[in-house]
Amino acid sequence: MHMALHPVLTGLAALLAGCAAAPPASPPPSLQTRADAVLHDVQANADFAGAVVLMRGGQVVYEKAVGLAQRSPDRPFTTSTPSDGGSLAKTPTAAAVWELAAEGRLSLDDLVTRHVPEHPYPGHSVRQLVPHRNGLPDCGVFDADFAPGPVRDTTDLLRAVPKRQPQPVFAPGVQVAYSNLGFDTAALVVQRITGKRIEAWWRERYFGTLGLQDMFARTARFADWPVPRTVGYRREGREWVLNDAFDGEAFIGASNVQASARDWARWGDGFASGRVMAAMRLQAGLQEAMLDSGLPDRLTRLSWYCDASLQRCHYTGAYNGFFAQVYWHRATREVVAWVSNSTVPPSACARLTRDLLDVLAGRAPATEAAPVLTAAPKAERARWAGTYVSATTGRLIIDVTADGRSFLRVNDGERVSLFALPEGVFYAPMLDLWLGFTGLPDGPTLHIRSVFHVAEARRQAAPGGLTK
Repeated sequence: MHMALHPVLTGLAALLAGCAAAPPASPPPSLQTRADAVLHDVQANADFAGAVVLMRGGQVVYEKAVGLAQRSPDRPFTTSTPSDGGSLAKTPTAAAVWELAAEGRLSLDDLVTRHVPEHPYPGHSVRQLVPHRNGLPDCGVFDADFAPGPVRDTTDLLRAVPKRQPQPVFAPGVQVAYSNLGFDTAALVVQRITGKRIEAWWRERYFGTLGLQDMFARTARFADWPVPRTVGYRREGREWVLNDAFDGEAFIGASNVQASARDWARWGDGFASGRVMAAMRLQAGLQEAMLDSGLPDRLTRLSWYCDASLQRCHYTGAYNGFFAQVYWHRATREVVAWVSNSTVPPSACARLTRDLLDVLAGRAPATEAAPVLTAAPKAERARWAGTYVSATTGRLIIDVTADGRSFLRVNDGERVSLFALPEGVFYAPMLDLWLGFTGLPDGPTLHIRSVFHVAEARRQAAPGGLTK
């Protein structure tokens, strides 16, 4: 009997010894470790310089800055370094107009000329300014009207409009076109009604309440900057060259708001927590879409892209070498904010935000190969036009006019302009979609990227192989 038990006991002892010798399971990577890895990856592979801040429940759970805010002399980025937020300025401008209307100090149906006599189109209402339905020219149109150096403000641009564009202009079949001057004019309406400079009104209503210490409307002259100025760059080979803001810009509303990653995070948390404005006012502003996007998500009256639930929202700012993004979630009160001055490639921008959202959720960032996009020169863009179908986003119709302008329509949504960017990327700012092609024109794949979308679409061929 003892002889029979011996092999069993021996095996049990060996098993127990093996268990004792087995190393303990490794703990899952911390949020800090995963966020550091994401930031290291985008710095190594996309030349990222800037700062990232993650918040949950109103508390910073991660923040880090890498790279330089200025070169020669070198000045490092910090999470409190103000940087150009580009079009993120549209979010406080849209909020201001919406609040004044809700308080009865302004009607969205007011003619713009009632408040801004310099406005060149007498039939325009305030309602048309923020939703990009005004047909005003973009600011770059006026470069020939101003000598280099002098300061130009919104009234200067509005007075120059009749010379360049006597009537509102939309491309054929387009009713909504991205309009920076519309937002600048909206900010001017706020100033005329309140009797305060737009920054003073923002500071009184928002900045002070939310503790935004590093956010301000830029001064026109670089020489008058209140703090050391963050400079925009891009890499050319081994060298960094200027890709900077322009001196002399005094138009505020569509852009030209400086803020740190930390303050952009606080701004996003102000919306997530309902502290920017009253809950019913916020909900109404998010429910009203600026356009029919054809997607479940939409660009709202408050100038945030929100999903169908109106719980997850984000907005993007880009200006020369600068890029900034803010994402907030009302249900979880999670916030992602980051700023950069190093001309981050478009392919890396939305992915960085998605990766940081994975980190906040306790997940490893999704594996995502960056496709090598095919260049689509203006003269050849018509070869890429057609109807593309994706399992997740549905039907995307790309058409190109004889003069090379490109347009996009998603499902039954409104037709919007596509803007060509470097690296074969096209951007639809009204939809916040980044598009690019791989393959040959006779059988291309369309790659679709945004904070909410990662999808591929194939072009549909009509009988005989012709593109629809």
